[in-house]
Amino acid sequence: MKAAFVMFAAYNQWANNILLNECAQLAEDDYHRDLGVYFQSIHGTLDHQLVADRLWLYRFTGEGEAYDSLDDTLTGSFAELSEKRKLQDKRIISVINQMHERDLLRTLIYRTVRKPLVMQQPLGAALFHFFNHQTHHRGQVHGMLTQLGRTPEALDMIYFQRESGIGMAKEEDMLKP
Repeated sequence: MKAAFVMFAAYNQWANNILLNECAQLAEDDYHRDLGVYFQSIHGTLDHQLVADRLWLYRFTGEGEAYDSLDDTLTGSFAELSEKRKLQDKRIISVINQMHERDLLRTLIYRTVRKPLVMQQPLGAALFHFFNHQTHHRGQVHGMLTQLGRTPEALDMIYFQRESGIGMAKEEDMLKP
C-alpha cells in the first residue's frame, strides 16, 4: 500500500505544479476574484488546501502547526502561496517516503476542527482522505480557471502516470509468461 501513497504524493506535486503554472498567468484580480465557490476564489481555495494539508501532516507526524480553523488564511499573494505550496509538497513526499508499510496500519487519533470530536482510524485510511481532499479542491480550481477563459492541462492521474512512469507496467514485465 505504501507504493500507492508514494505515487499519490508525486502526483499531488505534479498536479499542483500544473495549477501553479496556470495561476501564474492570471491577473491578480482574477486570481482573487470571488467566483461563487465555498472558499470564494482560486486563492481562497488553494490557501484552504494548504491549511488542510498542514493540519493533516501535523496529525500524521506530530510536527508543525495544529490549526483551530480550516478557514485560517496563510497567504495573501500568489507568490507567497506558490512558494509555500512547493515547500509543502516536498514535505508531503518526504513524510510519505519515510513511512513503512506497518505505519499505515497504526491507529491515528486526532481531534476534528469544525465539530470537535476525538476520532481514530488507520493512518492509511486517513491518507486516502488526505489525497482525495486535495484532488477535490484542485478540480474546483481547474473549473475556476476554465471560467476565467483559461484552458488548463488535464489533471487526470493517468497523464501523470504516463509522463512519470509511476504506476505503469514495464514492457519487460508484460512479456513475462
